[in-house]
Amino acid sequence: MSTVCCFTGYRPHRFGFSADGLRPEQVQRALAKQIAALYAEGCRTFITGMCIGVDLWAAAAVLKLREEHPEVELWAAVPFEGQEGRWSHPWQVEYRRIRSACQKIEVLFTPTEAAADAAACYRRRNRWMVDRADTVLAVCHIDIADHRSGTAATVRYARQEQKRIIYIHPTTLAVTEETVQQLQFPL
Repeated sequence: MSTVCCFTGYRPHRFGFSADGLRPEQVQRALAKQIAALYAEGCRTFITGMCIGVDLWAAAAVLKLREEHPEVELWAAVPFEGQEGRWSHPWQVEYRRIRSACQKIEVLFTPTEAAADAAACYRRRNRWMVDRADTVLAVCHIDIADHRSGTAATVRYARQEQKRIIYIHPTTLAVTEETVQQLQFPL
């Protein structure tokens, strides 16, 4: 049974949204549906990395779920204070709303450390989340292991740590699961 889930996934610009195609609301609904399914399995704690896109969309879905199920907890893994400083105003507002609703906020690095190597702070934040999770909910391509991105590195680390990974495809929104057994005994 999964009791803790963390999120990873693309920023909005990586989706290829369009007026007559995939829209952010569809990704948000797919996240909410999968988060509800995890809740039904027994998951009560969710960890967000607090970045624009999947992290904040998933966190918003958890907060909505918590309206009906107050035992649900949302934890924020903040890479460093001020990470939202360069974002657009609407994303900053959403960041602050979600952060203020979290039961636990873990700020992992100082702004000085981030200025020296922000990418390293994000990588360590991703590992921190995976280390505490039973399940990783990833909005990305399942073959992401060869890509160079934070999401890809998070998925590779989750595989290495033999975590359960649930994928939501970023175009079709199809859900697939990669379990520890699949990693140990490939067909």
